[in-house]
Amino acid sequence: MTGKFRAVFALLYLFAAACTQVHYVTVEKIRATLPPQPIVAGFDIDDTVLFSSPGFYYGVNNHDGPGGRNRYPVGDSLWTSKAFWNDMNGTFDKFSIPKASGTALIQMHKQRGDTIVFITARDSSQVNIVPQILRQCFDLKKAEVIFTCNQSKTPSITAKEVKIYYGDSDTDITAAQSAKARPIRVLRSPLSTNKTSYEQVGKKGEEVLRDSEN
Repeated sequence: MTGKFRAVFALLYLFAAACTQVHYVTVEKIRATLPPQPIVAGFDIDDTVLFSSPGFYYGVNNHDGPGGRNRYPVGDSLWTSKAFWNDMNGTFDKFSIPKASGTALIQMHKQRGDTIVFITARDSSQVNIVPQILRQCFDLKKAEVIFTCNQSKTPSITAKEVKIYYGDSDTDITAAQSAKARPIRVLRSPLSTNKTSYEQVGKKGEEVLRDSEN
């Protein structure tokens, strides 16, 4: 390889690296870039503000059903099992742990006087303590929770006029972008049971909250 080709290759490598460089932000930097007037801030729940893996781990791995089988209906995917979502939304969130990064974000938006709304892909359920858990964990007077039942969050983000949306998954980022909201990626804990939709950190042009695994 001649010196000229090496130089061209090096420039192309640097250009590609610059294009894929992750744009990390902190809570303070986010606050500094928000408008002075209150806005609507949207949050995903699982792996964004709550470490809720204990409930999901039990749902997948339990042997409490008849004959030592999983207790949720045979032939029913966990994610479409009404029995599971009644338990997850109605009981298991008692064991969910608030993330430090989620607490810091919500505290910042509370101090600004922003409206906070939670938009989750979880299924709805007959029993639901999720708003209560969120109120207790983050000292909120009200916790509005929208369940999209594994459908796109874009319509809900649009309808609520969300200006900034925090989420951990690729679909959170693309849903916010489709709704013209500012997407902020929150990193998952390495202990999370959710190993899907997490291959594109920073590659969709979104900002990534630094040290948000915890």
